[in-house]
Amino acid sequence: MVVAVSAERERLRELTAALKKNLEACAHDPEVEAVHNVRTGTRRIEAMLDTIVRELSSANAEKAAEGNPIGDAARAWLRFLKRIRRTAAAVRDLDVHRSLLKKRGLLKKAEPAENGQAAPAENAIPGAYTLGQQAEDLDAWLKHARLDHTRPLTKSALKWSARLDDELASFETAMEQTPSRRGTPRSAAVVALDAFARLSTEMQRLHEGNLHDFRKGAKKARYMAESGGDDPQAGAVGKALKRLQDEIGDWHDWLVLADEAHQALGERGAELTALIEKERDQHFSLAITTTERMRGRLMGEWQALSPVRRKRTRPSRNGATESRIA
Repeated sequence: MVVAVSAERERLRELTAALKKNLEACAHDPEVEAVHNVRTGTRRIEAMLDTIVRELSSANAEKAAEGNPIGDAARAWLRFLKRIRRTAAAVRDLDVHRSLLKKRGLLKKAEPAENGQAAPAENAIPGAYTLGQQAEDLDAWLKHARLDHTRPLTKSALKWSARLDDELASFETAMEQTPSRRGTPRSAAVVALDAFARLSTEMQRLHEGNLHDFRKGAKKARYMAESGGDDPQAGAVGKALKRLQDEIGDWHDWLVLADEAHQALGERGAELTALIEKERDQHFSLAITTTERMRGRLMGEWQALSPVRRKRTRPSRNGATESRIA
């Protein structure tokens, strides 16, 4: 049975067109917004591919990918998207870290004096390497690093943009070769909550070592929810996932910025590094608290939307997983 042109396919075409446009912009001027849109654009397409594969398959996506045209097409596209995302992410992360210094008020410029010369900072000690100077030097280091990382993006952006049409065509051909799903398609809210439930089952105990990976999984589920358009239930799920994602993201940005401060400034930047590490620790506590609260809420919604006899897993006493009926 041939799959009819669906809302999912139209959404995938829209996302592909948007990514092409932002890649073309990055080829000429990799400014902050365009780079950000390239990174998020790849994530949105990945989430859409995952949704389509799961919805068109009676088994899970991993089993469906074995010898299945749509699974093979999806895996090829996902590998390509991962390459784009990693290249853009190296630039985007530096943009975010520079913005943290500004938001924290560490890059305040000295006010000009009446004679046109820069006025000294209040209470500044002559010859001292002040906190403001440390921040300025770190910002300059981040800016220089960004220039290095933009070169691979600008060099390949147009080539990648042109290839997206081929990837889309291959996937649509595979869709036409795949039997359509039986019954009513699931809502975006249910698809997103299912993805989040799988993630929560895999990572039941959160800590510094897996919190960032949990965020990436939650982000993917968020994009699945946002594919629901104006559906209020999907919108509510997407907002909850975004709040969780943002809190973890804030912590991770401060974590990486602390490492960059060590690398850029060494012992001379001890004052700034200590301040950044304090922010890192505070945001970690906030991220864990927010994540557990939002996870409880989302898992409650998932259980309420699930069939009465849905099978789910829980950890056994020996650390393995066992199934039970809800």
